[in-house]
Amino acid sequence: MTNTVALIHAVIPAIEPLKSAFAQRAPEVQLINVLDEGLLTEADRLGRITPGLVRRLTTLVALAESAGARLVLLSCTAYSPVVDQVQAQSDLPVLKIDELMVREALCQAGRIGLIATVPAGLRMQQQLIEQIAAETGSRVELDAVLRADAFEALSAGRRDEHDTIVLGEVEELAGRNDLVMLAQASMGHLADRIPASVGVPVLSSPALAVEKVKEMLRA
Repeated sequence: MTNTVALIHAVIPAIEPLKSAFAQRAPEVQLINVLDEGLLTEADRLGRITPGLVRRLTTLVALAESAGARLVLLSCTAYSPVVDQVQAQSDLPVLKIDELMVREALCQAGRIGLIATVPAGLRMQQQLIEQIAAETGSRVELDAVLRADAFEALSAGRRDEHDTIVLGEVEELAGRNDLVMLAQASMGHLADRIPASVGVPVLSSPALAVEKVKEMLRA
């Protein structure tokens, strides 16, 4: 049986960090990258994930299955809270890229700093954190920061500017929290560039998600 995994993306900058994470940690996995930028632009325009957008994502999962994927990893955190709805209509396992990161963060810390660069991603990751905290009985204080200007810079090809903004916010959040989370896969390339002055754990989703994928493929 082939180890083919479909990655469904809503933004171009999420593709490379995940490709890199798989190349480093699971080079034997064959990737199918599916990009639909409308998933995020429509969520932002409408201000929520509508039933129509859930159907849209479900269709993409079905396309991934027809292409031979054994499971799907959704890189867009904005859709994490509705993955269970998509899973109910799909034969393939559908994974939330940030679920393992959120669970790990809640195990390690009670006061968590969260840096996001996309409004919908921030809203939905806050919702996922609340869902998992309620499920596990965890008490959490969330210190969330949105830097949409960083994502604008990244989308315009100014990656250095994006990285400077995000790393600066990480240092600020680290000064007043027990742990910091990088909300989106598009920030995953910064996981190995955290300044030595940051004295708390900093979690990103790509590496943790790849380990979960490997576990599921072995099952």
